[in-house]
Amino acid sequence: MPVPIFFAALVATHLFDFVSFLLMTARHGLDAEANPVVVLLAEQVGLPGLTVAKLASVVIGGSVFVLLVRGRRPKLALTVVMFGVVSGLLGGLSNLATIYAH
Repeated sequence: MPVPIFFAALVATHLFDFVSFLLMTARHGLDAEANPVVVLLAEQVGLPGLTVAKLASVVIGGSVFVLLVRGRRPKLALTVVMFGVVSGLLGGLSNLATIYAH
């Protein structure tokens, strides 16, 4: 299993989600964010806290993926990393949709 490629995809999609979030909120404000958990975090801890939470989610997801690969659970590892990749991609795409819809 190409662990570096899957890990890079996880990081890239969440970076896409984060950068598109920054663009979206710069143009339309926090009210444009559809995820109530992100809104709550942004309101409670601001952008620095939100950044730490995003980094932590990627590190935790990536770590679980690597541990599962090393534990010889490749199907479960692939499921975990693909869930992370798809969630980052969907978040970024929804942010772009919001940016261009307004």
